[in-house]
Amino acid sequence: MKESLGKGLRCVVYGVLCTLIWGLSAYAQSDPADKWEFHLAPYSWLAGQAGTVATLPGLPAADIEVDFWDDVLGNINGALMLVGEARKGRYGVVMDIVYTDIESKDSTPGPLFSSIKLNNTMWIVSAGGFYRLVEQQRGFLDLIGGVRYWSVDTELTIRAGLLPGRKLSEQEDWVDPLVGLKGLVPIGNSKFFVSGAVVIGGFDVGSEFMWDASINFGYQWTKGFATTLGYRYLDVDYEHGDFLYDVAQQGPVLGLSFRF
Repeated sequence: MKESLGKGLRCVVYGVLCTLIWGLSAYAQSDPADKWEFHLAPYSWLAGQAGTVATLPGLPAADIEVDFWDDVLGNINGALMLVGEARKGRYGVVMDIVYTDIESKDSTPGPLFSSIKLNNTMWIVSAGGFYRLVEQQRGFLDLIGGVRYWSVDTELTIRAGLLPGRKLSEQEDWVDPLVGLKGLVPIGNSKFFVSGAVVIGGFDVGSEFMWDASINFGYQWTKGFATTLGYRYLDVDYEHGDFLYDVAQQGPVLGLSFRF
């Protein structure tokens, strides 16, 4: 499942980015405005998960598959997602923050234990700089370089049955370098637009490899305010000692965009 979703989304995302590059190249300007511009974009990412994890010492690796429609919506304890950006001329800085706290419960076979509860808390904080390769009045293409910090905290609670209950926990954090592209292109002369981003990283510095892609369709309600609807796919493969986190997350994204 993870592999087939990844291949399909690669084709779609690369197609959109090719469209961005082709569309913006016709409108390129060599003299971007020399003033500070800011972008703030809170968003909601309803991401399911599929992959292999082994976070607790002594337990074997396990395949996981969490569908965002059936499982994620009913098990979110908390979530925070925000993109912030500042740019002057062709240079800028950007930060993307993702925080999720997801809890799942299940019964156990047999009378030894009564139930199992798994709580997974994750921070993904990306920060870096970018250079505006192409710019037009309503569109752009940026080259990105930076780092991504990961923190994954897993807690497993086994409720007592015939045997006493147990609580096990494991926390791991690492940093990945990353490079990529992000851009936006208008759809004709309408207020609709397509935006997208692709970044890759890890390179055995933190994780073995990581890639993150998103596609969004938006509507520009005013000069400074827009709404977007899209899809994001994030795949990371990290292993350190007994800790394994080889997981793909994917799902729809709803966002607000404020530019000033």
